[in-house]
Amino acid sequence: MSDRIMFGPDYTFLGVPRCDLGDPGTLPAGGAVVLGAPFDSGVSYRSGARFGPGAIRAACYLPHDGARPHLALRVDPLTDLPVCDAGDVTMPPGEIHRALAALRGAVTTVLGAGAIPVVLGGDHTTAMADVQALAEHYGSGRISVIHFDAHADTGDVEFGSLYGHGQPFRRLIESGALAGERFVQVGLRGYWPEPQTLAWMARQGIRSFEMAEIGARGLDDVLAEALEVAGRDSDGVFLSVDIDVVDPGTAPGTGTPEPGGLTSRQLLDAVRRIGRDSNLVGMEIVEVAPSYDHSDVTALLANRVVVETLSGVARRRVDAANGTRWDETVPVLSGRSGMGSGKTSGMTQSAAGKPSGKLRVLLVGAGGVGSAIAVTAARRDYLDAMVVADYNLGRAQHCVDRVADGRFVAAQVDATDIDAVAGLLKRYECDVLLNATDPRFVMPLFTAALDCGVHYLDMAMSLSQPHPTDPYHVPGVKLGDEQFAMADAWEKSGRLALVGMGVEPGLSDVFARYAADHLFSRIDEIGVRDGGNLEVEGYSFAPTFSIWTTIEECLNPPVIFEKGRGHFTTAPFSEPEVFDFPEGIGEVECVNVEHEEVLLIPRWIDVGRVTFKYGLGREFIEMLKMQHTLGIDKVEKVQVGDVAVSPRDVIAALLPDPATLGDKMHGKTCAGTWVRGLGTDSEPREVYLYHVVDNDWSMREYGSQAVVWQTAVCPVIALELIANGTWSGAGLLGPEAFPAQPFLDLLAEHGSPWGIREESPRPAV
Repeated sequence: MSDRIMFGPDYTFLGVPRCDLGDPGTLPAGGAVVLGAPFDSGVSYRSGARFGPGAIRAACYLPHDGARPHLALRVDPLTDLPVCDAGDVTMPPGEIHRALAALRGAVTTVLGAGAIPVVLGGDHTTAMADVQALAEHYGSGRISVIHFDAHADTGDVEFGSLYGHGQPFRRLIESGALAGERFVQVGLRGYWPEPQTLAWMARQGIRSFEMAEIGARGLDDVLAEALEVAGRDSDGVFLSVDIDVVDPGTAPGTGTPEPGGLTSRQLLDAVRRIGRDSNLVGMEIVEVAPSYDHSDVTALLANRVVVETLSGVARRRVDAANGTRWDETVPVLSGRSGMGSGKTSGMTQSAAGKPSGKLRVLLVGAGGVGSAIAVTAARRDYLDAMVVADYNLGRAQHCVDRVADGRFVAAQVDATDIDAVAGLLKRYECDVLLNATDPRFVMPLFTAALDCGVHYLDMAMSLSQPHPTDPYHVPGVKLGDEQFAMADAWEKSGRLALVGMGVEPGLSDVFARYAADHLFSRIDEIGVRDGGNLEVEGYSFAPTFSIWTTIEECLNPPVIFEKGRGHFTTAPFSEPEVFDFPEGIGEVECVNVEHEEVLLIPRWIDVGRVTFKYGLGREFIEMLKMQHTLGIDKVEKVQVGDVAVSPRDVIAALLPDPATLGDKMHGKTCAGTWVRGLGTDSEPREVYLYHVVDNDWSMREYGSQAVVWQTAVCPVIALELIANGTWSGAGLLGPEAFPAQPFLDLLAEHGSPWGIREESPRPAV
């Protein structure tokens, strides 16, 4: 196998990202993978198809930017699926068995990754490998083939050989890989095959449409029958297109031209329909020999065969998700307000960086919180479009399917790949990047947004690093330090980077702002306090939020802020206290935890002391202490036999995914901010501002568990305030920098009001 181009310049199909067959994790599950098959040793007349893959990849007058929005179907097949290019399979010239074995292995790898193989030939001998791989994956005879060709390619022996470009389908049927009754041919014409071969074809139950029948009945009618035959008791359809099915007057660059074929328009309409109306599991386009076409129109047609087919597949999936069927005859400019429309964003910018209008959002991360964001945002009309992107395309697609809203589309992206993220932002003309990943991916996403000149929101900030010699007294690299190092660049950009905009940090910071503006004349101490009484049926222990993030927060040295002293650290689980949470939750043991609020709140609010204490409860605290003692909280990989693993990743893998436990959870979760100081009347005052979510309510109303939805609703509200201009500004800002009341008003609109509890004043610490 190879990931390089065998003949000529090394580039990908229309600029789509590269992928590596040696690393199946790079192959997009649910997407498509382009494979070059540069082999022409099976030809019977004119050679040169080995140069077809390179010509097909290159043939386009548009920028090779990895995007091709379809005017009629309103999808972009190269990004909506998505598509990547694995390069050419190494197929040694003149060694047909070795060459076919290599191609079969490559197609098998793509199928194993859950992707659609798109094979660029090469002569039609390659069909042997392609269909054999499908038969091995789906079962012998389980896949139908729709074959566009001037020739039947069912010959027996040619030039003393059983293998060649005129024989692949005979060999496939004889082997059992392909059932004759699931083989449909379209476009036959001319003077071959001879009567004996035709008789053999008839005995196999093959359905062949010669051009005279197509001309008499019309191509639409023929395609309807072809799709019906291919769909009978079949697990999927493989599309095999020999470019010589088209009349050589418009596709001269082929090895065995036969006059009187389909028009280019007919072929493109046909393959688009097949992509849309069948369960397409793979395709090939073969017999492009560019040396016989000085104008490259043959290669361009082959290029468009790929794009049109994949556009049909993409449209099929969008329609399936939305329960609709798009009418491709709708006027091209009609109602162009959705994804893939080429629409300029409705968001405008003032000189101060204040946005107004609707937003186009790239949401990166389709886990529990990301999915809850999509479900919640779908209920608001400020959203023009949202691209839900995840490393796992299937997870992103599941999120979009769950929303069932035409404003949403799924995409695959590696959050560490700045260029790939930037490509999505540009392709979909996004105004905002919303980061719903874990903190490990903050910096590449943060950087991509800055580079592209779009706004940025996250719910957790860049990771900290403990002080190398005195971690329990002196901060090292603090949460968000990497981001704040780029604050000047953000201010100069005129765009807003709103960091820490979840529930904690986020809503807790909004509460602090509200207290400073409306309740206190002087604030001596702010303490964020988080707790709940959630229980999970059937589990003695099951975290209600990401265990990876929980360990990070709880076992890193907690940070405390004091005016005059600045930030300092303590040992994990310091300053334990029992806090009485409202609305029946009751008393929960809380301890100091590293958290962003301690870093953010003092930047914008004049306060004497800031802490964050997490209501973990005694059992959870002891469990985390034991993990730390044993060293199984570490992120750094350790060698276990021949495998290097991160102990923390092992813990996360062993525990149930919190996103799957919502229907088994019962109880409430509370996020809140305790504030002590002098009230507006200059008298001592102490209050707890809080937000409680009942898990049964959030599951019933939004299909999301309480702690997840409580986190997700906050960036959804912030985006709405940005869209309508209530929150505006440029640079790197926290939630404390904005007026709190509009946020809290919208929180109530989402059916989940907040509260204030007066506390009995207690002495200062």
